[in-house]
Amino acid sequence: MHTFFNKFITRNSSLIQFVMQYDNFLASREYREREFDAADFHIVILCATKLVIEAQFQHMYTHEKFKEVQAPFRGKVNCITRSMHSNLGFTTYEVVEQVSNSTINKFFVTYDAVSREVKCQCLLFESRDILCRHSLSVLSFERRKNIKRRHTHIKSSQDEPLLVPRSKRFDDLVFQPHNICKFALRLREADRNSASGF
Repeated sequence: MHTFFNKFITRNSSLIQFVMQYDNFLASREYREREFDAADFHIVILCATKLVIEAQFQHMYTHEKFKEVQAPFRGKVNCITRSMHSNLGFTTYEVVEQVSNSTINKFFVTYDAVSREVKCQCLLFESRDILCRHSLSVLSFERRKNIKRRHTHIKSSQDEPLLVPRSKRFDDLVFQPHNICKFALRLREADRNSASGF
């Protein structure tokens, strides 16, 4: 904070001088942001991964901010995510990150299933407004888990709180034809057995 304000004031600066300097700084910053926006229309920075969320950041952020965001996407490769425990829609994950051959760091990330928000122990998002590689690892893990759960016919105990009316209707639509086919198969077998004299 001191380095930020040192650009505007000295010990001998008056309040009026500070306000004028601060206005000048805001004007120059706005001008730079407009230049960055204009440059963004002509150049496209390629995504580092094939993740959908990175492509969303690519479209939303300026090039300068997107370059900052790409570092955690690359670093996510070194992270292994394990679910620790779940309680009232909150799941705590342990993310193990291999920094070097001998150094391994552990971070704990909390995921809220209702709001889909993540909070990491490293606090990178709180300090720099950038999702850290640990949070991205958890979000990818959650996405894979939800995709698996959506495409399976085996129910688990974790599915029960997620059964909202819309998903119940979907399950009914999926399983009705399956049940009809099973019933028709049983009728066909019964007809065969009666025709053969059993």
